[in-house]
Amino acid sequence: MSDGLRERLNTLYAAIKLGQIDFVLNAFDDDIEYISYSPIKIFPFLGHRRGKAAMAAVLRGAHLALEFVSCEPVSMAIEEETESAEEKAAVILSTRAIDRLTGRSIQGALAHFMRLRHGKIVEVREFMDSFHAAEQALGRELIVDGS
Repeated sequence: MSDGLRERLNTLYAAIKLGQIDFVLNAFDDDIEYISYSPIKIFPFLGHRRGKAAMAAVLRGAHLALEFVSCEPVSMAIEEETESAEEKAAVILSTRAIDRLTGRSIQGALAHFMRLRHGKIVEVREFMDSFHAAEQALGRELIVDGS
């Protein structure tokens, strides 16, 4: 079964890159909980969202703001719990996107930690190299005062 989930997730990330939002939404449970630990002042479509309509807004917001050039899993770990029909997946992604407003390239790594129940994604926790992504999105180095 884990090979099946691995294949489904690879297909899902390819669809995200292509902007196939309806296809991607079909992978989520109606009560999906999505939390992205990212700078929401720079990426306002991210943050904490619940429900399929909110997840649709995340995906549409991302595709309105960014043209995805790549969204490739580089590492994936899958855990199955047959008694509860629950699966867990951890995915590290290499991503590259072009900011549609500024034309700036934003590339980096994302980590997704997911829980699935009966084949549907019920929870996503997303972590990004947010400092590096913020610098690229803003087009300048961020200065951190050590005092």
